[in-house]
Amino acid sequence: MRIFILLAAFALACAPPREVIPEMSAQDSAPLFGPHGQVGAFYNPWSPFRSTVFDFLRWQISRNPYDKSRKPEVPIVPNDGASLQGREHSGSLTWVGHATFAVHDDNDVFLTDPHFGPRALLPTRKMPPGVPLESVPARAFAVVSHNHYDHLDAYTVDRLPPEMAWFVPLGLGQWFRSRGRENVTELDWWQSARYGRWTVTCLPAQHWSARLEQGRNATLWCAWLVDSGARRYFFAGDTGYFPGFAEIGRRYKIDVAMLPIGAYEPRWFMRYQHMDPAEAYRAFRDLGARYMVAMHWGTFDLTDEPIDLPPKVLSQVVSDEKGDPERVRIMAIGERWRLPDHD
Repeated sequence: MRIFILLAAFALACAPPREVIPEMSAQDSAPLFGPHGQVGAFYNPWSPFRSTVFDFLRWQISRNPYDKSRKPEVPIVPNDGASLQGREHSGSLTWVGHATFAVHDDNDVFLTDPHFGPRALLPTRKMPPGVPLESVPARAFAVVSHNHYDHLDAYTVDRLPPEMAWFVPLGLGQWFRSRGRENVTELDWWQSARYGRWTVTCLPAQHWSARLEQGRNATLWCAWLVDSGARRYFFAGDTGYFPGFAEIGRRYKIDVAMLPIGAYEPRWFMRYQHMDPAEAYRAFRDLGARYMVAMHWGTFDLTDEPIDLPPKVLSQVVSDEKGDPERVRIMAIGERWRLPDHD
């Protein structure tokens, strides 16, 4: 049973309905910069989240058209994480699984939505983490996109080095401080913070938030731009497709975009909150990034499609649209990819 989504739907059902807000057009970027609530009550000003608990129940009683009896084929590369302790003379990404990357740039390491734990509330991890949690150096820092259990994992936070710095969206700082993690910075959309040579910028995403100890949309959700001065890394977090990608692409020259491609079926229910592979590729083109790295597949079984299907669909999309497959990276868990020098 998809208990994670069930609990999320319960939180959704308990929240009061919001006023319907006109959807944002591709030409109108103003809602990206407008009011979007406050701690305790956030929203996406360009488009409301209209799903209800009845939509969730409709999904649960509907027939899944996918055959998930076959064991998924998710590639894994053995990696002891030792390279994270050294120096990377350019930039590299190691896929830990799901939405977690270890990005190694020069002498620095940062993690995205770090999750090394055995489960996301109740859904169990299908593939082991790509590197051992113990290999993460104390000098590392992390960005967190939102509080859903497959992206914010208490098991992981409690076991990572306590001196690590954390960058989180509005409302999440106290959760970290309550666990003894004092080096935490909260940011709103379009706000930036400096961390050594890095500029860390919080950016809009089309999603929502809920956690057992926090109300629905009580804390913000976001994407991140992490800029070393030499390379810019865009981490989309969890998001549906929306015109914000084009605006972000206009504002920033991005080297690599980490974009979610999984947990997308059925589309009538998931479209708002999760991109499918075609939408993720469209987002990549909107961003104008040099490279796309696919994520959010192969680790947790959260929706109808098999967890190994999204990269196959993405490869077909790139081929159909005559895209450059060298610009779209589909990594194995544990794989380390060095970002090529600038063209």
